Amino acid sequence: MKKRIAGICAALALTAFVGCGTTSTVKGSGLKGKAPKMNPGKTVIIDYQGSELGGEIPQWVIELANGNYGETALARVMPDIKGKKTFVTIGYGDNLDFVRQWTDLVDVETEVASTLSRVAAKAVQASMTGSGAKEGNARADATKTEQTMDMYRTSLTSVRFSGLEKTAQYWTLSQVTRGKETSDPQYAYYAVWTIDKDLFDKQLEAAMKNVDETSTEEKALKDMVRQKLASELSVASNDSTVADAADEYIVYAE
Repeated sequence: MKKRIAGICAALALTAFVGCGTTSTVKGSGLKGKAPKMNPGKTVIIDYQGSELGGEIPQWVIELANGNYGETALARVMPDIKGKKTFVTIGYGDNLDFVRQWTDLVDVETEVASTLSRVAAKAVQASMTGSGAKEGNARADATKTEQTMDMYRTSLTSVRFSGLEKTAQYWTLSQVTRGKETSDPQYAYYAVWTIDKDLFDKQLEAAMKNVDETSTEEKALKDMVRQKLASELSVASNDSTVADAADEYIVYAE
């Protein structure tokens, strides 16, 4: 996993096994306010939302920090999102107001279309590259793959996804020690957005309308991409490594 995810993951995941405090909304994260200073591994959580009131880091934040981007996994710790299509925005930076503004005030409809376009192109590339390797015509297949990827990008970015509502948000502040060097403190800000599943499916279908499916192979490819976009969690971030990791999760999900 990428360095940033691994660092935050180590801090949050390990704290899940320390302490036994719970709250009415999230149980078992084990990270409570006013607790002794923690230094699990090389990452230290300096501050987090609700620490002054003795709250815990919610389990859904821990799941995302661990790179668990599956929509089903997130729904297990966020019952309110069951039956809805879910998106996540994650911002990083040294200024809380900046990352909060990027994550909360981002044009989420545009980000959703952009993220779905990016994921679809990667799914197409992975599928067609694999097929091309089997057929042994790499040069011709590369041209066709790029053309097909562009078709999906154009179709998905042409539709504005409306009806998204912010369901939850949370921030943490941490720093990483490597040898004798300690990084500057950095905020991570998470926001979860949801949309009615039927409404999303209708908008996705409109976006996919211009994708060619004249051949059996093209129809199978379109069905595969549609299924991934409809059933898997999509993540937008101002850190490309996080977005790439989330894309890979979707692209290679069974």
